[in-house]
Amino acid sequence: MRVETIGKKRRRLSLTSLIDVIFLLLLFFMLSSTFTRFAQVDINAGRAGTVSTIQKRPDVFIRLDKDDSWKINGAGLSADAAVDELIRLQGLGAKTALLVVREDVTSQMLVDALERLGKHVTLKISVAG
Repeated sequence: MRVETIGKKRRRLSLTSLIDVIFLLLLFFMLSSTFTRFAQVDINAGRAGTVSTIQKRPDVFIRLDKDDSWKINGAGLSADAAVDELIRLQGLGAKTALLVVREDVTSQMLVDALERLGKHVTLKISVAG
């Protein structure tokens, strides 16, 4: 025996709202993900109140100023010339370097300088502000 419903028509299922939800999820995940790869710079910091284990003077003195200007042992150089000079000094036996930053140097400039030095020289670099 067949049972029929009186007065009720079957409605078709609308997929419009499902497509909207899928589009919103896709948009959310695309905007919340990052597609760039961040570099990593290792910085070893001393603890407060402890004495440094290096008691001797560093072999190389590096000063980083604004506008990407460097001073290596007092000589003003561009960034590329400074790296070349550090490679030369390392070849002469330099093992340690002290990198001093001025007040107007941003943290991004410091990270860029440390990344550049890490690629080209193997000096043990200490950072002072």
